Amino acid sequence: MAMQGMRSKPTKEVFPLAHVCNDTNKMTLINPQGVKLNIYKQKVEQAIKSYEKRLNKIVWRALSPEEKKKLDANKPMRYLENKAALNEALERLNWPISLKELSMLENEILAGKMYVQQAMELQEAVKKENYVGKALEEQQKIQGTPTKKQIKKIGSTQRPEGYCKM
Repeated sequence: MAMQGMRSKPTKEVFPLAHVCNDTNKMTLINPQGVKLNIYKQKVEQAIKSYEKRLNKIVWRALSPEEKKKLDANKPMRYLENKAALNEALERLNWPISLKELSMLENEILAGKMYVQQAMELQEAVKKENYVGKALEEQQKIQGTPTKKQIKKIGSTQRPEGYCKM
């Protein structure tokens, strides 16, 4: 059934696009304007906290009361901040937990921290681009030239070093 006389409003939503390189498993954000970076950073930071809490709890539960006493700890220690001492304690206990599981959680935490850093760098680059764009517009107004935007959008074709090439 067709609805006559009804028009849909055009949306201003921009869809985020990303490319994941199969060789390196790195993700390149192709359309950063389509992502609300503050919300993205908050969600990644929440995930990091969750993984850190899980990692700390797994290690704490694996430690014997004697090892906890040797470490002078009465509550779970932060694994990443005390990795050497905790690994020594786990080694003395003949690794009661899977090293693979620890490594996976640690790698996820580190990847999350990298994503947060990249989001912050992207936000900073967008701020700089907006500042340069406004300065260029002002200069063109003063000179009386047309105010066509000549600044290319960040992320459209530029990629930071170390990213996977498509």
